[in-house]
Amino acid sequence: MKKMKIDSFQIEQEITIEASRETVYKALTAEIDKWWTFRLGENESKLSIDPKINGLFFEDWGNGEGAVWGTITYLKENEEIRLNGILGMKGAVNSYYSYRLETVGNATVLKLSHEAIGFLEPHWEEAHKHGWNELLQQNLKTYIEKSEGL
Repeated sequence: MKKMKIDSFQIEQEITIEASRETVYKALTAEIDKWWTFRLGENESKLSIDPKINGLFFEDWGNGEGAVWGTITYLKENEEIRLNGILGMKGAVNSYYSYRLETVGNATVLKLSHEAIGFLEPHWEEAHKHGWNELLQQNLKTYIEKSEGL
């Protein structure tokens, strides 16, 4: 068994979406299952966020099985969501991630901040940078701006 060391990473990304903050917030919460393509389960699953303090971001596999991706620790509707949880990682690791929404003209700038600490696999930082780009820049932006599911 490979001995792991404690490590950390921090990712910051900004995405401009041609939509209101309310539309982006709704997509981040009520519509997350329509554009978030990553899953931990092997079969069909459904992702949900319960937008309230201590609300869960979770994947439901059915039959009472699933995974908690994070717990909401801060929430200001249409402005900011902060979560704490595994975010799909395994082992002794924790992630803190947030979405801040700012209006710029007729668009919304989504500011992502993701910090992780624990026994991290060496490739996780790069994988998460790529994953966030895919989720937010490609999937979410396309879902909202084109008004078509993936």
